[in-house]
Amino acid sequence: MKALTRITLISFYLFFFFRLTIIAQNPFPNHTNCEREMKDAAMWFFGVYAGMNFNTGEAVAETSQPDVFQTPISPAVISDSAGNLLFMTTGKKIYNRNFEQIGDGLFGHFSCTQPAIILPKPDNPQRYYIFTADSYRDINGDKGLNYTTISMSADGGLGGVAALNTNLIPDGMDGRLTAVKHANGKDFWLISHKWGSNEFCVFRVTAGGVDANYVSSNTGSVHSGDNNLLGFMKASPDGSRLAVSLFESEIVEFFDFNNANGTVTAPLTSPADYAGAYGLEFSPDNTKVYLTTLDYANIIPAFPSELYQFDLSSSNIFGSVTTLYSSPDAFRYAGLQLGIDGKIYLAKSINATNHSQYLGVVYNPNRAGLACNYNTLDGATDIEFFLQGKSSFWGLPNVVQSFVDWPHFTYDSVCIEDVTIFNLTNKANVETADWDFMDPSGSSNTANHFNPTHQFSDVGQYQVAVTETYQGQEDSTYTESVTVYALPEVSLGPDTIYIFKGDNARLSGGDQWASYLWSTGQTSSEIYVSEPGQYWVEVQNAQCCYNTDSIVVILYEMYVPNAFRPASTINYEFKPIVPYNAVQDYHLQIFDRWGQMIFESNDLETGWNGEIRNNPAPLGVYAWRIDYQTISDEGTKPVKVVGTVMLLR
Repeated sequence: MKALTRITLISFYLFFFFRLTIIAQNPFPNHTNCEREMKDAAMWFFGVYAGMNFNTGEAVAETSQPDVFQTPISPAVISDSAGNLLFMTTGKKIYNRNFEQIGDGLFGHFSCTQPAIILPKPDNPQRYYIFTADSYRDINGDKGLNYTTISMSADGGLGGVAALNTNLIPDGMDGRLTAVKHANGKDFWLISHKWGSNEFCVFRVTAGGVDANYVSSNTGSVHSGDNNLLGFMKASPDGSRLAVSLFESEIVEFFDFNNANGTVTAPLTSPADYAGAYGLEFSPDNTKVYLTTLDYANIIPAFPSELYQFDLSSSNIFGSVTTLYSSPDAFRYAGLQLGIDGKIYLAKSINATNHSQYLGVVYNPNRAGLACNYNTLDGATDIEFFLQGKSSFWGLPNVVQSFVDWPHFTYDSVCIEDVTIFNLTNKANVETADWDFMDPSGSSNTANHFNPTHQFSDVGQYQVAVTETYQGQEDSTYTESVTVYALPEVSLGPDTIYIFKGDNARLSGGDQWASYLWSTGQTSSEIYVSEPGQYWVEVQNAQCCYNTDSIVVILYEMYVPNAFRPASTINYEFKPIVPYNAVQDYHLQIFDRWGQMIFESNDLETGWNGEIRNNPAPLGVYAWRIDYQTISDEGTKPVKVVGTVMLLR
């Protein structure tokens, strides 16, 4: 009778909610200087028209959206990597960023805790997959596990359905979906579980699409019993662990997850001590798991909702669990979700019609026990997140857990000669932050600001550490590996080159760089120029470090006089006028009227003085020939010029 009563009341709550609906209607791991925003989980929409925006680094309530998108359970929401909202789904309907419906008829069932999740298609920012799980409770027939393909190029960039409900498993899913990145950092794993079975079904999503041949792991408890459809499955942000809560069995289970091959192993099952086990979430550092419990069935809860913390680093995980909070009122604590601000948010609601305008907040989820500061900020208690008139329900957005795998601190500008800027991801309940940049040859090697800067002394890898204190207590020291990259070594060759009028010069920045920008605006690896002037190129390497080189192009013009007078004080010697460093292998020859060579010189500074064997040559016309090699962009070029000169007396 107890189970039947719960099922009946759950159905009543969900039916009443949807009846009301009809009436009412965003690690960086390897930081470089390249743009690497990971804000795919930066925008949340959930509950009754509620929304949150994490793009500034701190959560802000979103209130400008129309009263369109609502769901009692966990929806799925996706932004692009820059944090711009793309679309969202309840598991049945899809809405674009303008909250306009662009699809319907998906097979995510409302009795499932996590009926939908959105994964990007690797290497294709225009394609996304919505995975949905159906339920055996579906009166229209269990549709199993499916995915719908979204094209973001449709409808002028607002997106549209490219393929609806591609089937992966025909039936028998338990309504829990989570996802993480593959160990290669590019592909994704979609993790699902069968109903009436202990089988995990893990699908790989690659640039080629969804691989229908899933990885099967039979481990842990069999998921059966009507109310065990309730409860979450979460992957740790780093993709190394899984956690599952089973509502009716009153247990939580932990597993190892291999994000290289997709296998689930090493089950740890708690005692049946957690009546109404429901919401789950990992801490950002993957060492803690948070669990909520609730009495879903009774109008007035028969037992209070509670929030627990499990320390996965403990030798006795279930024996050292901490009860963080026991609700003193009728609020039911439900879904949990880590944000990119490093805090965990808790959805709560009294029942299907009486909701909360607040979310609970675990401000410091990496800290053990009560030091995690549930609803406690800067010494004040009961500090929750206000939804600004919108309402929470049972669920928060179900996101790819890798998208909330933000490090404890981030940093920017890591090319040598840059000033690197550091920033704590989560500043809540931090009074001091002491930094050690571990740069032996550097100056100002420590700092005690939230946002310090440091200029590293050389390229290479540094272990940067920050230690936080709060209320006089020292928190853990958090360390990240920071790589400082060399600038690209670009050279355009000589500082100056010469070209003939009507000729051109090839300028090359090399062919090994990621991008090029010339002073002419061109972006190719090489350009051709025919005008004199100064030219520069800026190149970018794979780490998005930049460097430049410049070159001066001079128009080569040799002036050869057509007459000279040895007795003159100005034009007393016959020789060409030429940029001295523009030629080499210079050779001047002078010939009389019979073709006899009467003078030669290999020195640009030494010309003909009008004499033949130290005697004045007779007035008249003399032939000359000049051979030399010009210095050009591609080495040297042989040149021969001839002419005549009038010797005057």
